[in-house]
Amino acid sequence: MPDLLLEIGCEELPASACREALRQAPRLVASALAELEIGGGEPTALVAPRRIAVRVEGVPLVRAASRKIHVGPTEAAAFGEDGAPTKAAEGFARSRGVAVGELAVEERDGRRVVVAVVEEPEVPAAELVPGVAASLVDGLRFGKSMRWGDGTGLRFSRPVRWLVALLDDHAVPFELHGILAGPETRGHRFLGGPVRLEAASEYVDRLREVGVIADHDERRATIAAGLDAAAAAVGCTWRDPGRKLEEVLYLAEWPNVISGSFDESHLGLPAGVLVTAMQSHQRYFPLERSDGSLWPGFLAVSNGDPAHAPLIARGNEDVLDARLQDAAFSFERDRQAGLAALDERLASIVFHAKLGSMADKRDRLVQAARMLGASAGLDARTVDDAEAAARLAKADQAAILVAEFAELEGYVGAEYARLEGAAEPVWRAIAEQYLPTGLATGLPETDAGAVLALVDKLDGVVGAFLAGEGPTGSRDPYGVRRAASGLVRILLAREWDLDLDPMVEAVARGLEEQGAAAEVTGAELGGQVAAFVADRLAFQLREEGVGAEASAAAIGAHVGGPVATAAWARQIQELRDGDGFRAVWTAAQRSDRLAGEAAPLAADAALDEPAEVALRDAITVAAPAIATAREARALEAALLAGRPLADAVDRFLTDVLVNADDLEVRARRLGLVRAAADTLAGIADFSRLTDGGS
Repeated sequence: MPDLLLEIGCEELPASACREALRQAPRLVASALAELEIGGGEPTALVAPRRIAVRVEGVPLVRAASRKIHVGPTEAAAFGEDGAPTKAAEGFARSRGVAVGELAVEERDGRRVVVAVVEEPEVPAAELVPGVAASLVDGLRFGKSMRWGDGTGLRFSRPVRWLVALLDDHAVPFELHGILAGPETRGHRFLGGPVRLEAASEYVDRLREVGVIADHDERRATIAAGLDAAAAAVGCTWRDPGRKLEEVLYLAEWPNVISGSFDESHLGLPAGVLVTAMQSHQRYFPLERSDGSLWPGFLAVSNGDPAHAPLIARGNEDVLDARLQDAAFSFERDRQAGLAALDERLASIVFHAKLGSMADKRDRLVQAARMLGASAGLDARTVDDAEAAARLAKADQAAILVAEFAELEGYVGAEYARLEGAAEPVWRAIAEQYLPTGLATGLPETDAGAVLALVDKLDGVVGAFLAGEGPTGSRDPYGVRRAASGLVRILLAREWDLDLDPMVEAVARGLEEQGAAAEVTGAELGGQVAAFVADRLAFQLREEGVGAEASAAAIGAHVGGPVATAAWARQIQELRDGDGFRAVWTAAQRSDRLAGEAAPLAADAALDEPAEVALRDAITVAAPAIATAREARALEAALLAGRPLADAVDRFLTDVLVNADDLEVRARRLGLVRAAADTLAGIADFSRLTDGGS
């Protein structure tokens, strides 16, 4: 069976669009093949800056003939009393491509229904390829698209210039969005030209002849090998902290590594400034000596003619030198001003229109850092370090260097603090305040840094909700989800078992005292923040393998802050299959459903009947035992304490008519059942579990 090759040729795609195409293209082609009932192997995508290609091995030459029976409406709905077809019959026939007179009536499962028998003839696969190509071209979705083509509404990341469609060694001609598909592709923009493909299987080899490495995995290996060799030539290793390799991979079709250098005087700049100037702005790779210091040079990946590498290298050197000169100037200006002067400028920098200045935020962080450090049980010296770091944490927002290199916020402030003689725990905390920056990035390594990072994130979350600007749907302009996720990750990693409610109240109070324009306050604000952090906690636990139900059941138990809740959820996940858990779950569910909105019976209410007294006694014994187990974060102990109460509930509901005719007796018994349900709810929110087991 032949191979199918589809290629979309276009202007240079952004690296982000290439990655999006790589994820989507195989799935789109596989879905199209399945829908058209063609079959074939697993589609493979090959993505380069000017092309998106998909290969499928083993595509049948023809789609076999078939006979399909489609079941439609009932006979009564399809035909009137006079036997005339109704609109339902006409619509069904039209949808299946048959005449109404061709419909038949059959009895299926005791019902007389209308059926349409459709005979599908054998179809050459070549006739179906245009449909697959259309599904690919029209189905790709990019973060940023433009409207291109012949006015038919094609949206694509960049203009589409050519299409290739080959079924083994046969070109499949068709027109799509005004572009004629054929066997001709194009090579490298400067190093190659047009090339006619004779067979789908030769795609990669033929493109290599015209300066294109079509296989992205091969390009990655080629680039890495070139970087290794160039770095070894000067006795160094190359670094890629910004993961720029995954970007340049999609910026060069015929990658070659070039070496450049810069004036050694620039090594006087902080290393992070040098690396950021090279990576963030130019996608260069820094070189590191064996002692960890930077070499006054860099490596870059070029898509140009290797014969012109020296000229390309000089151009890159000039660009970097200009960037570093600007950085050196900004660095000196900031150093001359000093941190104290930078800090004074914060009052003129708006943090948020509703939440005040950057100086206001700094003052809130100072107060919150001391409160959180004390709540976490840290020693006085660490709390002092965290508070000192908070006082300087935002000073670099007024730095010229941060205005030029925004991604260096925190790092620049830490460097300036270090150069002015701040204690190491203080400047390290300043450097760590924004960690983690993503779901998989590192966490603060110091206690003071963790405190500062936590209060910074908590301030951002509380401020966003207080201003009425929390995340909605996919919209999160202030990165509140990232902040809350980072807060949860830090707490879990450090196992700081903190109740965040008092912290949220303190931050909100500080904002209001500073005159923040509050849209949400009080219990409503606390509830919104708590629910949002709980959602991020559930997401983090899901990454650990804890199910959504277990997380929800633990969150509903209100055993404490994120750390306590996480520990409780993990235990629920582990123990929910056991008989003890199932017994308590069953009793909790029965009592909760029966009690409904009834108020719990007072502990000192008069009871006459022995069954009622027995249930209250069981509640009296279970409640403090469950509370003790909650304090010890021991779910198994809580279940053991709840099991006798669960048994008592079962006996009570079996032996006693709760919904008695006497309204006073009914109210008393429903109150007892509600008290039992509330007591068991201290173990878990059992309503969030679909059954007592998994």
